[in-house]
Amino acid sequence: MINGRREFIGKFLTIIVAVPVIGFVACKKRKLKKCVTTDDILGPFYRENAPFRTNLNSNNQAGTLLAISGIIYGTDCTTPIHEATVDIWHADDLASYDNASSDFNFRGKVKTDVNGNYLFTSIVPGQYLNGSTYRPAHIHFRITADNHKELVTQLYFEGDPYIDTDPWASDEDADERIITLTTDTNGNQAGIFNIKLMPA
Repeated sequence: MINGRREFIGKFLTIIVAVPVIGFVACKKRKLKKCVTTDDILGPFYRENAPFRTNLNSNNQAGTLLAISGIIYGTDCTTPIHEATVDIWHADDLASYDNASSDFNFRGKVKTDVNGNYLFTSIVPGQYLNGSTYRPAHIHFRITADNHKELVTQLYFEGDPYIDTDPWASDEDADERIITLTTDTNGNQAGIFNIKLMPA
């Protein structure tokens, strides 16, 4: 499992070189004003004090391996933010959150590098019933950086059958946060999510 994960990360890192171009082009194509990354609800499952780590699947639970990377930008959508803190949490493959254990499974924080890049690996989260309908698979983000406003938002995946019936994912402001995942020959998935923060 460890060797497979290392091989997957190694292959995925080759994609990151193209992130600035891909992210900027995607940003230009969308019907957005000033490349704004919109917010979303915090949700009831946020926990303080998640550890810093790039692998959120600390217990090696079963699921489809997932890698998410991107760049945290300033308000001009071109200047990367160094040392931004990206706090991430999501449900497991069976759509349950780790709400109490000391493992903080499927929770973690990463820092952006000098070029604003961040990267983490996990598994694709499950979809859970919320009232009368299911919430689409999603990942929560809470991003903080010096001289910028905190951003709380969620990431969704293109093709999820529950997006249209979800009050948050179906909002037109969420369009930029519905990303396409690519799948390698082993069935592992990867996606790019670039984020723009507002000034403080």
